[in-house]
Amino acid sequence: MKFLKIFLIAIIFINSGLSVSYANDTTEETTQSTKPSLKMSGNNTYSIEAGKSTQVTIPVVNTSADIALDVLIQAKAGGDNSPLTIGFVNNSDRTSKILRGGSHNVVLSIDVDKNATTGRYPVTLEYSFTGLDKQTFTGSDTFYVKIDNGSVVPTVALNNLKVSKDNVALGDEFSISATLENVSGMEANNVNVELIGLEENNMSVVGGTSNAFFSKMSANTSQPISFNLATTNLTKEGSNKITIKVTYNDFSGKEYTKEYFAYVTASKTGSNTGNADLKITSLVAPTGTFNVAQSGTFKLKIKNEANTEAKGVKVTAKLPENIVPTSSNIVLIDSIGAKQEKEVSFSVAPTASAVTQTYSIGFSVEYDTGSKTTGTDGTTTSNNIVIEQYAGFNVNNPTPKKEGEEAKTSVPKIIVSRYESNPTIVEAGKSFELSMNFKNTHESKTVKNIKIFLTVEDKTEEKGNVFAPDNSSTTYFIDSIAPKQEVSHTFNLFAVPDAKPRSYTVNVNLEYEDEQANEYKSVELVGVNVKQQASLELSEITKQDIGNIGTPMNINFQLYNTGKVTLSNLMIKLEGEGFDTSTATNFIGNFESGATEYYDGMFTPTELGEQTLKLIITYNDTDGKEVEKIEEFKINVEEMVMPEDDMGMMEPMPEPENKFPVKTIGIICAVVFVIGIGIFIGVKKAKAKKELDFND
Repeated sequence: MKFLKIFLIAIIFINSGLSVSYANDTTEETTQSTKPSLKMSGNNTYSIEAGKSTQVTIPVVNTSADIALDVLIQAKAGGDNSPLTIGFVNNSDRTSKILRGGSHNVVLSIDVDKNATTGRYPVTLEYSFTGLDKQTFTGSDTFYVKIDNGSVVPTVALNNLKVSKDNVALGDEFSISATLENVSGMEANNVNVELIGLEENNMSVVGGTSNAFFSKMSANTSQPISFNLATTNLTKEGSNKITIKVTYNDFSGKEYTKEYFAYVTASKTGSNTGNADLKITSLVAPTGTFNVAQSGTFKLKIKNEANTEAKGVKVTAKLPENIVPTSSNIVLIDSIGAKQEKEVSFSVAPTASAVTQTYSIGFSVEYDTGSKTTGTDGTTTSNNIVIEQYAGFNVNNPTPKKEGEEAKTSVPKIIVSRYESNPTIVEAGKSFELSMNFKNTHESKTVKNIKIFLTVEDKTEEKGNVFAPDNSSTTYFIDSIAPKQEVSHTFNLFAVPDAKPRSYTVNVNLEYEDEQANEYKSVELVGVNVKQQASLELSEITKQDIGNIGTPMNINFQLYNTGKVTLSNLMIKLEGEGFDTSTATNFIGNFESGATEYYDGMFTPTELGEQTLKLIITYNDTDGKEVEKIEEFKINVEEMVMPEDDMGMMEPMPEPENKFPVKTIGIICAVVFVIGIGIFIGVKKAKAKKELDFND
């Protein structure tokens, strides 16, 4: 018993020493500084049309060897005047952890203002997270939203510009009216129409102001405007030019300015009663936006309001610089009868030097009133009158030709407008689908003979290319894609078994031609996330099937990581009613590929009968998903049998069977007795003799 006590004390001492050592090692390990790192994966640019809303999924990958905890992800649109509204779907922008090599999908809702101008707008993802040592880290990445707005810029034009009187008497009142139109698909802000040059022409405003202001003009809307004016005795006789200045702003605050002109004919007598009187009753400008060399047609209706025939009518298109006629810019009409109306048309187009704006196109009508003027020398001349009206012509040319350089032509482009992999995270050694949409972004040009093929720069040591075609090809051919149209295609691919778990960039190579057979090449990038299948194997488990209450028992085995990835947060524990398993939990943590670990767990039965013991193994794979393996064992628990210490309770030994008669035994005993007495007497005499000799 004493030896047993000493043995138990020694075991307790050794366990205490190991616990202290393990605790010290753990403390040392956890106090080491860790630095997780988060990076954005997937697309760098997303194309969204103005006025549309879409959802984008952005994988955020932990590229470090350390776990990132309590991860907060925020999104912010760059710039004060950004047309983007960013929000998290389901308000989910936080995750408890991202394991090393793992990823977390951020789902964003992006709304684009309908008045957004064409361009690329940045969006920043900001990360805030902690490491195992509770130290806080931050990081950020930027992606771009590409906006395509066919309207390009808001376009406000002044149409149907009219002077109420063709001939205004000095000191008389008249009005200038027009229709202010937003002919684009974008909203215009701070629209102001102002009359310039009244003082120089000795004219004044009657009962109002010299300007009209509108804080906003919605897309494709119009607003009538009118100014009441009066001439004075100082107003010059003949034609007086009044400038009408129109200014407005787009969504970003950029200001645009246009000028229109009205001509007021003043005379001492006013209208020529009885003479021809022509008016431009209608001026219809072409709608939409026109590219370089694309023609637009204006239509004018001219009416003779008088009862006298108008003769020698000349209608001229007055074109600004960089706008050229594609039809004759002068139309001659022999005559327009009394109360008759005639229509003329002009076609124009922008040159390569034209810029993106609305150009003012003027039209003048010159005619003979039929009246005559006699000079001092006795000669007579015909009185001709000129009336003018202006309309807007919308031009789109993002790359205008500069002076001295050759004209640039718009180049068609093909982009990957959408892509997705199925499944989203691809497992190494398995097939997957990679679907894409290919869009021709050009407004008017068709692309043809389109060759699309995929390449991946990353390779593996054993298999070479990370992705291989799966019963298909990595090359795809499209005959043609019309302007603004999309074509979809799905590639069937296979991820090689030894691909490392991370995000891979796939190059989408595009080769195509335009309508003139000019060749173009471009590369679009898409991302594919790959994971490795985790594999954990156990050796044969050594255990006992029968135990006693209060007597510790053991279970032991070996673990093997036979997969190609590290298993994190590996834990082994025992559970079961009727057992004390408080000391049977072992946390291993990171379990490297190819590593081996030995487990020896101790448990103590506490209840009789057949009991169930559970062996539970948990770990996280490369996706951060927790995997749990459970094995159950049946153990029969019995009472402990204790040994008896009272020797008096032992049964008596059986008597041996007598082989000799009792009488014989008695004789033998008497002889032995006599011999014994004789020996005793002899010994005594010898001893006495020795003492006598000693005394002598």
